[in-house]
Amino acid sequence: MTLEAGLMSINILYAKNIINKDWFGKQDPYCVVRVGGQTFRTQTAKDGGRNPVWNETFRMNLLNENDVSIDLKDEDVGRDDFIGSATFSLARARQTGHDRQEVPVFGPKSRKQQGFVSVALKWAPHRVPAAHQQPPPYPHPQWGAVQPFSVPQPQPQPLYGLTAASTPAYFTAAPCQPGDSAPSVAYG
Repeated sequence: MTLEAGLMSINILYAKNIINKDWFGKQDPYCVVRVGGQTFRTQTAKDGGRNPVWNETFRMNLLNENDVSIDLKDEDVGRDDFIGSATFSLARARQTGHDRQEVPVFGPKSRKQQGFVSVALKWAPHRVPAAHQQPPPYPHPQWGAVQPFSVPQPQPQPLYGLTAASTPAYFTAAPCQPGDSAPSVAYG
C-alpha cells in the first residue's frame, strides 16, 4: 500500500511509571526516536526519574514510513542504561490529521509493560499547488473532451561553422557554389 507523502510532527511529551535504572538518586532519561531511516534524540530529562518530561517536537518528511520506535535510555557516565522500548503506528494521524497516544513501554528483559510514553502527532500531507496541477480536459462543442497537449521537446540542431581543423581528416566538406547540384565531399 502506497501512502501519501507529507510532514509529520511527533511531540514526545512525557513518560509515566518507567523502571528506574539508578541505585542512588534519580535517573536521567532520554528517548531515541526512529522513523524509517531517520533518527532523533530528545534532551536528557535531568533527575527525571520514573516520570520524565521532555515536550520536544520532531518534524520529518515521510513517504511510506508508518511505524515509530522509541528507545528509552538513562544517561550515565560511561555507558547509558537501556530502560525500555515502545513502538506505535502513524496510521490514525495520517487519516485524521492528528493523534495522541499513550504508548506502552516494555522492559528489556521481561517484555512486560513498564509504564508508557505520551506522544502527540500532527500530519500535513504534501499537496501540489493549484497553479502546478494539470488542467482537466475541457469539452469542445464539436469534438467533445479535448486532452491537454504536450509541448514539443527541442530537437538537436545541426552544427554549422565547422572548419577543416575541427573536422576529422576522413570527412571534409567542400564549400557549395551557386548552381551546384549536390554538395561535393572530399575524402582524405
